[in-house]
Amino acid sequence: MGSHPEMPAEKAYLLKKQKGRCAECGLHFQEGDLIETDHIIPKFKGGKNSKDNKQLLHRHCHDLKTAQDITGTHDKEPLERGA
Repeated sequence: MGSHPEMPAEKAYLLKKQKGRCAECGLHFQEGDLIETDHIIPKFKGGKNSKDNKQLLHRHCHDLKTAQDITGTHDKEPLERGA
């Protein structure tokens, strides 16, 4: 998982860390899915641009989370991180 030569190292690291799952909805990424890197704590709220503050999300999950971050209505816990 995450060893394709065209995949950036950071994205491969996050994919492996998340065990191939979207951190927002928990579904496995499938071939053809649009995968985006998201800041867990948004940069506009003081989040860092480090690997520890990034996660991979489906594009539609990223759009939803970004809207919720902006409006302050994000009410669910993301998947467990680390380990």
